[in-house]
Amino acid sequence: MNQQNETIRPSQLIYQSGPGAIVELLYQSVIVKSADQWQTRRAPQEKDVRITSFLGVDHVRILNENPDKQKIKAVEFPKWKICPKCHNMTNYDNTNCYYCTRKNEDDIQELYASRFVLACENGHLSDFPYEEWVHRNKPCTEQSKDPRLMLKTRGSSGSLSDLHVICLHCKHSESLGSIMKPEERENHSLFDCHGERPWISNTAKQKCNCKMKTTLRGASNVYSPSVMSFLQVPLTASSSEFEVLYLVEKDKENFSKAYLSMGEAGLEMACNFKNIPSSFIPAIKQYLDGSITLSESSTYESIKKQEWNTLIQDEINEERFSSKKVDIAPTLVPYFDGVFRVDSVPEVQVLKEFTRLDYIDRFTDEESKTQPVVITSEPKWLPAVRNYGEGIFFQFNLEKLLQWEQTEQITSAIVRAYNTQREEFKKSPLDILPRQILLHTFSHALLQELAAHCGYTTTSLKERIYANDDMYGAFIYTASGDSEGSLGGLTNLAQSEKLLPIIIRALEKMSYCSSDPICSDGEFEYHTSANGAACHACTFVSETSCEWGNLLLDRRTLININPNEKDGYFDQLLEM
Repeated sequence: MNQQNETIRPSQLIYQSGPGAIVELLYQSVIVKSADQWQTRRAPQEKDVRITSFLGVDHVRILNENPDKQKIKAVEFPKWKICPKCHNMTNYDNTNCYYCTRKNEDDIQELYASRFVLACENGHLSDFPYEEWVHRNKPCTEQSKDPRLMLKTRGSSGSLSDLHVICLHCKHSESLGSIMKPEERENHSLFDCHGERPWISNTAKQKCNCKMKTTLRGASNVYSPSVMSFLQVPLTASSSEFEVLYLVEKDKENFSKAYLSMGEAGLEMACNFKNIPSSFIPAIKQYLDGSITLSESSTYESIKKQEWNTLIQDEINEERFSSKKVDIAPTLVPYFDGVFRVDSVPEVQVLKEFTRLDYIDRFTDEESKTQPVVITSEPKWLPAVRNYGEGIFFQFNLEKLLQWEQTEQITSAIVRAYNTQREEFKKSPLDILPRQILLHTFSHALLQELAAHCGYTTTSLKERIYANDDMYGAFIYTASGDSEGSLGGLTNLAQSEKLLPIIIRALEKMSYCSSDPICSDGEFEYHTSANGAACHACTFVSETSCEWGNLLLDRRTLININPNEKDGYFDQLLEM
């Protein structure tokens, strides 16, 4: 087997190059092995209970801390390779063409990997069956011999029908023109899935009744990672059962001693000392007795609620987290309850699982057809990276927000369109609040304008939306793997005299789009996703920056862009 060593950034292992992903190296194409086959024992272990209880693991391993002591394993995939000169195909481990070298030992031709693979919606992956394809209608007369295939182009159209697989034993050839047609895979056993998982081993197969789909090995839907993001903020309020149990877990020894020695009275004293309301004592008793666990109380929404409770504090100064409420211009007071500069915040991003041919649902925790990234490992763990950064948090004015939600008339159509789209993919409909669309659109508008002033590109900035009945804010931040964090270019813009013109300019840019009037009309038949007045020319940002995949956006929630509409939250701000 040909072996080579190359470097890869830890962040790539969490996103596009994680376990099960096809990666292009300098001289070959490989698939990254499952994380339990990596050498990562020297990676720091993070056991933050909020993270581990939600993910159901013992710890996560921080790959970007002490990275030189870690090794990631991969294996060649796809196996089929082609010579660019003689067009012979081989599925052996050699990287140079055997046939060209046999004719002339100085003629060294590097093989290139097959561009086609088979994938199924359950996450399985296989080589394209070239040998079976060329003989699907006519069996080979030399079946006892090793396959000798050639891939040649006949014609000049550049289409798949110009590509022909030729058997050099029986001289029969077959065009690849129909390999991607749905009727072909539905009617032919060649596309039956055998449950292959080459990133684990050649024998790690699962039972599967799906039909496989021919796709390019570099297609974006061949590997879709599910990455969960957590801000490691200090807890400052106890407003949910999970937050209370998390505080108890951090000081479990003292709570257990108080409970064992004095019973409920001891728990009440411990709760008073920790400023925990006595109404949570029954839940604490159940937790200490083992009747309930942290994971049963943990949801992603509860984790974001903890972050919200911390972000809205007037000032916090701790070793790894620092934030402060800043003064804002009087003209912004009717629209925001507060603006906060966050000078330091750690973010842990965890690779949970991945899918093929489908994308992870960003809005629900519904079970989907995913593949795990760690197969056999005790204790259970997941790969992660920790970044340090800065940002600006915007807490909207609740009174004005409620007033706007009672009068606006445009978001209901967006919600209906998106839920119709979900039903087509057999996913349950969602109850989406108008504020979710408003906050999300505001975040995109401001993110683009902040990038023009702070020294970071739009791809370096990210958003985190807090939108439900109890939360109404947006956090725009940047983070890097450097433990020193970023340089303050973003938080420096939180100053009152700088922020007001940036917000106004961001809103003004949302009043027009180069795709208007098609974009501004918000007619859904012209849009490829469930958005209103939003498109690539005005509102969309990079996938790495957007928390919701550029869905649920509409410029009309921000400002009036059509003469007959007055639904913008910030309409009066621009009229001043």
